[in-house]
Amino acid sequence: MVLKIDKFAGNVHLTMKETRRILITGGSGFVGGRVLAAMKHDYDIIAPGHSELDVTSAEDVDKFMEIFKPDAVLHLAAISNTGYCEEHPDESYLVNVVSVENLARAAASHGAKFVWFSSDQVYNGCCESGPLSEDITLSPENHYGRHKLLAEQRALEICPESVALRATWMYDSERPGMKTHRNFVLNFHEAKENGTPLRFATREFRGITWIEDVVRNIPHTFDLPGGVYNFGAENHLNTYETAVEYARIQSLDPDAVVIPDTERFPDHIRNLSISMQKANKASEGKIRFMTTLEGLSAYIS
Repeated sequence: MVLKIDKFAGNVHLTMKETRRILITGGSGFVGGRVLAAMKHDYDIIAPGHSELDVTSAEDVDKFMEIFKPDAVLHLAAISNTGYCEEHPDESYLVNVVSVENLARAAASHGAKFVWFSSDQVYNGCCESGPLSEDITLSPENHYGRHKLLAEQRALEICPESVALRATWMYDSERPGMKTHRNFVLNFHEAKENGTPLRFATREFRGITWIEDVVRNIPHTFDLPGGVYNFGAENHLNTYETAVEYARIQSLDPDAVVIPDTERFPDHIRNLSISMQKANKASEGKIRFMTTLEGLSAYIS
């Protein structure tokens, strides 16, 4: 069913069912498109485009919430290109901070659960080793990470029951009608096809998560207590070791497709590797991700 109300006309998708109604922003993006496709059969979904809802406008957001009265808001719209955010910090602040404030305030006012995607980039600059928990001291090194951290703080001040999900680097194959972006798997397979080995950092640790696992776990986030949660695959290997293992999973010679990059991050080890203990415990075991290698194995099987 397509609703046309005032300026919120056009592709506002509302699937009528006797179940929880969810407003999803960023429904045409890499994550949002896949989430929308998976959830539209089980929820009443409202997925406006930017022309229907400007999330950087507090007035627009409040009006939209008043009209559609969602039970929950899943905020996936963002500028996630870290390089772009470095070059356009004001735009990053508007989209990555102000929109979160607006939606948190409207959700609190209208009694809706607010869940949104933060990023593991908040850990960029962290000096701690091992899987990182949500309560460590943070000092992000780039605008994107700083803005995500600020948005977490603002959202919880405005709406204490809001849930921020610190998402990892995600991957998927290209799908008809859905956006994609450069990711670990696509980069790897492009290098394999071109016969040009890729360089992967030996001094970087991070989770790399199959989007299918993200989509599968999202419904459980609406029942989490307010707070900040890591959300993605755990991975104890560095990025180079991960690529080597991915090559072996495919019965490829790692030396033919992967080169160790020992020069990147010369001053310190870049650690974005997360612990999923908090989300797993808070959801009573319902939120559970495959490790990075388990996800890569499942992806190609």
